[in-house]
Amino acid sequence: MTQDGDDPFDIAAAHWARLQSGTATSAERAAIAAWCDAAPAHRAAMDAVERGWDVAGAAEQDDAIAAMLAQMQARQTEASAPSTSRRPWRAALLAASLTALLAVPATLWFTSRPAEHPVPPALSGEQVAQATGTRLFSPAGRRRNIQLPDGSRVILDADSAIRFAFSADKRAVALETGRAYFAVQKDKSRPFSVSAGKLTATAVGTAFDVSRLSGREQVTTTEGLVRVVTAAATHNGSRATLLPAGMRLTQKDQSVSVDPVDVTRESAWRDGRIVFTGRCLSDVAAEMNRYGSGRLEVKEDAAHIAISGVFDIDNADGLAEALEQQGLVHVARSADRIVLTRGDQIIPGDCAVRG
Repeated sequence: MTQDGDDPFDIAAAHWARLQSGTATSAERAAIAAWCDAAPAHRAAMDAVERGWDVAGAAEQDDAIAAMLAQMQARQTEASAPSTSRRPWRAALLAASLTALLAVPATLWFTSRPAEHPVPPALSGEQVAQATGTRLFSPAGRRRNIQLPDGSRVILDADSAIRFAFSADKRAVALETGRAYFAVQKDKSRPFSVSAGKLTATAVGTAFDVSRLSGREQVTTTEGLVRVVTAAATHNGSRATLLPAGMRLTQKDQSVSVDPVDVTRESAWRDGRIVFTGRCLSDVAAEMNRYGSGRLEVKEDAAHIAISGVFDIDNADGLAEALEQQGLVHVARSADRIVLTRGDQIIPGDCAVRG
């Protein structure tokens, strides 16, 4: 359903952004397919947008693609102004699509055809930052809130480290270990890219978490839109994903998944809190030990007790006391250890072990 005067490129860009977000329902995908089949101009517009996504890195050498991107960029400005001829949701999706499409430097773009691009571009930003970047780190038990030279802000979780290298046309960050939150200063001429292992997250002005913990790499968008390039492919065969706010991408080995998350819960660590729902006590203790002195020791008989609650990050004693009062564990304290064994309370079920 469109209004007279709607440009097929605008509609195609909005549809493409929705598809790439990974949150489109089956009904929405069917409606988009029906729109593409409704007219040759619709199909041509969608093919052009898709081609622009795949080969945007070669736009300077491809006059047709460069012209299409220039026209779409001009329409982005028009779409951002109040207009009675365009639906607000379409303007917003168009702007999001074009931001991701136009702002990423050529070195970070690639298609899902690995034979044509054997070297994952995600490595370029990481190599630049690791080779020439300034290193920032936070020790175990301490978080750091740092303003970067471009005005962006990073919160480093405990026992975390990054390197960053900024230039006239790019802002490259490599997450070496741990977790970091980035509130990115808007600068369309210098996209902000964070590499973590075998993935790269790119944004112009937004906020997101990136982590390398427990053998997995994750990106969680808390504001705006982030483009994530992964070494492994998603279920639809793509290695590039648009990740809107409230979504998290996880890459573990050769598996990539995208799931909705509670942003408030996921960002609690930045405020010195940690939230668990049905988590194994062994996982809870490991997480708490990252912020404290490593004092919590969970015996095997208590490892799979399911824990839910909100706790202060650096209060291992408080966690142990709360569990003891509920009869879930027995606690033995020494100068450097808090040892937890299974208590006498009947527990209806244990947690599922995390993969």
